[in-house]
Parts: sequence; structure tokens; C-alpha cells
Amino acid sequence: MKLFQYGCSVSLGEEANICYGQLIAEQHGFKFVQLSESSASNPHIALKFCETYKVITPKDFVIFGWSHPNRQSWYNTRTESWEHMNYVQGKKSGSALVDSCKDYLVNQHGEYIEHVHTWYPRHIVETTCKLNNLRYMHVDCVPDMVNTLGADGSNNKSKSKYIADHLHPNDEGHRYIHSLLQEELSLLL
Repeated sequence: MKLFQYGCSVSLGEEANICYGQLIAEQHGFKFVQLSESSASNPHIALKFCETYKVITPKDFVIFGWSHPNRQSWYNTRTESWEHMNYVQGKKSGSALVDSCKDYLVNQHGEYIEHVHTWYPRHIVETTCKLNNLRYMHVDCVPDMVNTLGADGSNNKSKSKYIADHLHPNDEGHRYIHSLLQEELSLLL
């Protein structure tokens, strides 16, 4: 049995030694398969799942760690790889597409885009999971979960305990996310 985790840097555990998915896998005796990518957009998370779901069996479990709905991903044919840009951070300088993407992100940011990038990736993965009898759960990582940990500055005591940098959970933050997911996990596993 395997636990497949898809998501962005929060699910990846970018600023930590562990991540909440790894803790869940250990708790339930799954082999952990990490498929998260730093700054991945929600559409890319769904696409990556669609490219890999054939190796997932009904005995396995899938976690979708959703990112901020305004993150963007594109396939760069020059480098033959996927690139991701967080609209807040403006990462990936040097990419052939950075300037046009920054312009797009600055001028397209809005409620409609956030709704689209939240709804359709979830719909795609839920439909695929249901059609293939795959067990899954959603974790709203950015902004919901990281704000629960204090990343938005609303709780500086929590932020200093759970957040490694401006956004990413540290080891204690991932343990806390793990604890917050226990009730839902008890219904699914």
C-alpha cells in the first residue's frame, strides 16, 4: 500500500525535514510517494495526478495538497520542463516567460480566476478517483492551512512556533497539520 501526495512546496515539506503526508503514511503503514513540486499551481497538481494515477490502486491513498489558486504553471519547450510561478513571489527569474507571466498574473488576479483554479482541478481529480475507486482527501494548504499556522501574521505566537519562513511549515507545523487531519483520516482510512 502506498500514499501518494500531490501539492506545492507546503506538501513537499520544503522548509522541514518531514511533511504531513509522510507522517500520515508512517501512521497508517503506507509507503510514501512524494509527487509535490515547489510553487506548483492547482491545475498542474491535477495534471500531474492525471499523468500518474494509473499506478495507483484502490488499496492506496491519495492526498491532494492544494496551492494558492492564482499560481500558474506552464510547459517551457526550450527547457523541456514544467515551470511554476507564485504570483506573490514572482519566482523563476531568467525564464523566457517570466515577464509576460508577471504581467498576466498582476492583471488577471481576481475572484473569478481563483474560483476557476480551485474548482476545476478538484473536479478532475475527484472524478478520476471516483471512476477508479481510489481513496483520497483534500488539504487546503495555501492559504488556508498555512494561515491556520499563523503565516498571515494574525497569530505571531503560532507563526514563530509552526512557520519556518514567510509561508512554509517547519517540522512542528507539519506535525500540527497532521494532528488537524486526524478526524477526517479516521473516516477515510
